[in-house]
Amino acid sequence: MELIDQLWPEAAKIRDGERPDLGPLTSTFLLSMSMPILNIPVERIERQIDKTEGTGYADDRYLNAGAVRAFEDVIRRGQLRAAPFYRDGSWRFLAVREGPFPNIARGMPDSISDDLSGEAAVKAAENMPALQWISIIRNAMAHGGIAYLDEHGRSSYGRPIKMYAFVSGKYGKPKCQHAEADCRYGLGALERLNVLRISETDFRDFLREWVAWLVRTKIAKQAAA
Repeated sequence: MELIDQLWPEAAKIRDGERPDLGPLTSTFLLSMSMPILNIPVERIERQIDKTEGTGYADDRYLNAGAVRAFEDVIRRGQLRAAPFYRDGSWRFLAVREGPFPNIARGMPDSISDDLSGEAAVKAAENMPALQWISIIRNAMAHGGIAYLDEHGRSSYGRPIKMYAFVSGKYGKPKCQHAEADCRYGLGALERLNVLRISETDFRDFLREWVAWLVRTKIAKQAAA
C-alpha cells in the first residue's frame, strides 16, 4: 500500500488526453496495482493448501505455518462478513442464474445494476463464503471480467468511473462426444454469472485492510506491501 499511497497524488493528476472530462486515471492505476497484492498470496498459499509438499513450483506455505492457518480459517472456512478485512456494506454480490447472459463488454444491463444497488446484494455479499468471494475476484482479474461503472452503478461509458464490477462465469461440465475423449479441460454451457461490486473508494480501503491482514499473518512485510 505504500506504493499506492505515495503515487496516488500523481495518478490523480493524470487524465486521458482525449477525454479529460472523465476524470483522473486513478481507477486504472488502483486496479493495476491491486492485482499482485491480491493474486500472489492467494496463488502461493491458498491454492497450494491441498497440494502435496514439493509438488508446487510457487509454494509459500513453508514460510509460515501460521499464515497457512489464517488462510484456512478466514478464506477457506469463513464467511466474508467475518473476515478482518471486510467493511460493512462495501461489497455487493449478485448471482445471475438465468440467461441469456449479457456480454459485459457491451455494457452492464440496467437490471443487474438495479439488483446490485438493492439491500439484498449487500446481505448476499456478507453471507457468501470468503473462498467464493476471492475466487470471483481472481477469475475476473485473470479473464478480463472487470467492468467500470459510474456513481450510479451503471456502465461508465462517457462518465467518470466510480465503481468496479468483478464478473466471473460458472460453466457446466462439458459433454464428451466419445468415450475415449479427455474432456477435463473443456467448458460446458454458461450456467451462471457471479457479480461483485465495490466503489473505488471502498476498494482502496479494502486493499489497505487486506495488506494489514497479510502483515499480521507475517506472510507480507509492511515495507514490501
